[in-house]
Amino acid sequence: MTKTVANHHASGGSDAVDLSDVPTVSVRELVLAEKLLRSAGGALEAAHLLTEEHLTRVEAAYWMVLARRRTRKTAVLLRFRALTEVCRARRLAGLMAVHGEPARLQILAAAAGQRLNTSWGFNPLKVARAVDDALSARPAIAA
Repeated sequence: MTKTVANHHASGGSDAVDLSDVPTVSVRELVLAEKLLRSAGGALEAAHLLTEEHLTRVEAAYWMVLARRRTRKTAVLLRFRALTEVCRARRLAGLMAVHGEPARLQILAAAAGQRLNTSWGFNPLKVARAVDDALSARPAIAA
């Protein structure tokens, strides 16, 4: 768990987030974190260039902007950290390069709902498979 997230994380009790099974969050919550990342000068498409400063700025802004329970914000930020890591995978970077916005949105959707253990992060193959499945299910636009 990151220092910033840990600073806001309640220790013990029912407010604790299980780091071995982080609760799912809404796609909208991750989209907001991603927008904050863009305002901090970063992008998921260039995840390999993200610094700790980018992520810390997102976490600080997210914590201040949202009026949600501490555990919910912690879950979102843990998932967002893991999302930025999985986006460094070549397969996901390639999907975003080829499919652009639709792939990025599907990656966010996968990160919101897939199982997450913070020790392991997201499985890049499972995320890529979910994105591929979602993109192939989209109706083709006639030219």
